[in-house]
Amino acid sequence: MFILKFIRYSIEMQFLLFFYVFCKLLGIDQSSKSIGFIAEKIGPSLGISKRADKNLKKALQSLNFNERKIIIKKMWNNLGRTSAEFFNMKTLIKNQNRIKIKGIEIIDKYKDKGVIYVSGHLANWEIIPIAIMNKDKKVAAVFRESNNFLFNNWMIKQRKLITENQFPKGISGTKEILNFLKNNGSVAMLVDQKLSNGVKAKFFNMNAMTASVPATLALKYGYPVVPLNVSRIKNVNFEIEFFPMIEIAESGNLEEDILNFTNKINKFLEEKIIEKPEEWFWLHNRWDKRFN
Repeated sequence: MFILKFIRYSIEMQFLLFFYVFCKLLGIDQSSKSIGFIAEKIGPSLGISKRADKNLKKALQSLNFNERKIIIKKMWNNLGRTSAEFFNMKTLIKNQNRIKIKGIEIIDKYKDKGVIYVSGHLANWEIIPIAIMNKDKKVAAVFRESNNFLFNNWMIKQRKLITENQFPKGISGTKEILNFLKNNGSVAMLVDQKLSNGVKAKFFNMNAMTASVPATLALKYGYPVVPLNVSRIKNVNFEIEFFPMIEIAESGNLEEDILNFTNKINKFLEEKIIEKPEEWFWLHNRWDKRFN
């Protein structure tokens, strides 16, 4: 069983390396354009796009079939571009004029304090740490481990081009996050994917298991939670906007406050997704049938 799994993982890794070399040879602009074009032509016909359509029906009920079809096509283009850009991350680090930052005074405000930045899988989410590090701020990224350990190790190495500090999701990762915050570091978290644990929060008026770590650390230890949004302006040019920290009127009931805080984070993400639905990752199985 392990041998078969290892063979499969190795084949996947070979494909990844081929893709990496292809994108590096083309360069960031041409590879982003080419892979985006290929993805938007092939992606909508894949079975997984049915999930994207189903999710759009649930979340944005006013959309008709043709509108959903256009969003899914553009979503695939963005995913293709993001994949190609990830393999050319050095170019984005060296040419930060491609990344426009709004609300930079918010980063300055927490320069000497531990802070949690939250966002979702929007536009090219991989560039978030670049914007924070641009202000000479120590930053860590929280990631979900891949089942393919070969792929996982390689991805960690790639992300180290942006930041050496990477923590896995889960209990062990939470302990590392807390220690990092105590040393006045910044932690960037994507909190829009389904978890097996967490809290049952509202997301597009449906129950969705959501990471409770940001809310817990904010309410128990007083760390600010700052929402941010990434959007693609045009081609390989982006805007990252930082917003005021999340605040709630605390009731004294920690469990209830964590839920309310998490709902507020989800509400922020909803608003940003509605602004540019084609830039969100609709392929994820976000809403569990058991809770809806």
